[in-house]
Amino acid sequence: MKFDFSTITRWFRCKTGKSVRNEHGMFAVTTALSLAALFGFIALGVEAGRWYIVRAELSKAVDAASLLGARNISNPYLDDFFGVGAGEGLNELVKAVGEANFVPGFFGADAPVIAMTGQVVDGKVIVSGDTDVANYAARTLESSSNPGQYASTHVGSLGGAQKRDVEIMLVLDRSGSMSQEIGDLREAAKSFVDYFEDSQSEDKLGLISYSTAVKVDEPLAHNFVDDMKIKINLMSASGWTNMEDAIDQADGPSGFTDQSNVPGDQRVQQFLVFFTDGKPTAFRATYDPNSTPYRLFTRGGINKVNETTHEPDVVVAGSSSSDARLYDPYDGSQLPNISGSYAKQYGTGDGLPDSSSACGYYTMKWWIIQDPDYGKNYSGSPISGYGDEHCSTPINSMVKYVNDQAKQMALDHAQELKGSGIKVYTIGLGSSLDEELLADMSSGEAFTYLAPTSGELQELFQKIAKNIKLRLIQV
Repeated sequence: MKFDFSTITRWFRCKTGKSVRNEHGMFAVTTALSLAALFGFIALGVEAGRWYIVRAELSKAVDAASLLGARNISNPYLDDFFGVGAGEGLNELVKAVGEANFVPGFFGADAPVIAMTGQVVDGKVIVSGDTDVANYAARTLESSSNPGQYASTHVGSLGGAQKRDVEIMLVLDRSGSMSQEIGDLREAAKSFVDYFEDSQSEDKLGLISYSTAVKVDEPLAHNFVDDMKIKINLMSASGWTNMEDAIDQADGPSGFTDQSNVPGDQRVQQFLVFFTDGKPTAFRATYDPNSTPYRLFTRGGINKVNETTHEPDVVVAGSSSSDARLYDPYDGSQLPNISGSYAKQYGTGDGLPDSSSACGYYTMKWWIIQDPDYGKNYSGSPISGYGDEHCSTPINSMVKYVNDQAKQMALDHAQELKGSGIKVYTIGLGSSLDEELLADMSSGEAFTYLAPTSGELQELFQKIAKNIKLRLIQV
């Protein structure tokens, strides 16, 4: 529209039914111009609102495209699926997803142009989206000298997602109670490993299996699928349930890498996937830490002294047998005492030789009862009526002590992992579980899974694998 004086006076006469007199011409011009400006601002406001809505919808489309693109960086089938050249399938996927999430004609917008911007760098997929939005009210601002100038407005959006590399420690219970279900566990665990076959050159996975002894079957590493499935196939069930040592070793030399000094946006995502069918019934402890002639029994920890003879560490189990013995934490075998006979773990006392012991026979001193962290039972008080040098603490009291400490240690190790940013998944099988412990060990309700029967394990393991793979960071 061309705003000259004659046009304004005609417009004013049409709207008011009055002529514009010359002496008031300036007033009429001012009024008309103000109204025209006001109309222009209204038109601009209407159009700007439509541009904002279109851009928001376009942003959703490019975000969806970048997220799915990041999830499929390592997908080897995209080129064949789209029938394009090597390495072009990812861009075709991004384009298809972006276009599918934006309806042409939305508030007058054209079909968008969706494309990746540049190549994938450090696992980042950046996607751009562009469209033109038809204008309506703003067209009235055009004149004969600028026809079509306000016909449409270009709207663009940029979105991105980054595929974060992951580290996963898979920790599996192979204690004696798993003897009937070990086959189903093996199949479920192998299906979990297979889920990461296409990303094993970027992601890392490690395997720990546990019963009385804990075994790092596969240290955390790349290219793990074939070797790990072989090790899973070799698992057999026997022994006690030493949860705490298994979790502790997941964060040991063969486990998670230290991310404490890595900037938050550069950290590897770390996950513990922990499976059990029962309750903790054993823990690792330090035995004869000072190489004294008569072995003493103190607090547990991964052996860092002598990995050839396996001293000074042992495993204590919550056995109710009076003949209960200590176990080797590496192979689960029963350990002999200093004279060559088997050491009974409940031989509590002062730890002195037979000739000088107040008990009159060979004993072990349970220094762990004095430990500031684990010298108390789960209820928070010492073993009632029995000190660390009592010659014969009742077995039922010691069994409760062992099981309580095994539970507390497992929970403490899980809390340590979560405190360092590691997400903990727990999977429990059957009815003989401490469900409260599994819930407390996990990173929350969404990280806790229960399977009434072993036939459901494969579905749960695959669900967790999928959840881990879809954990991406928006750029």
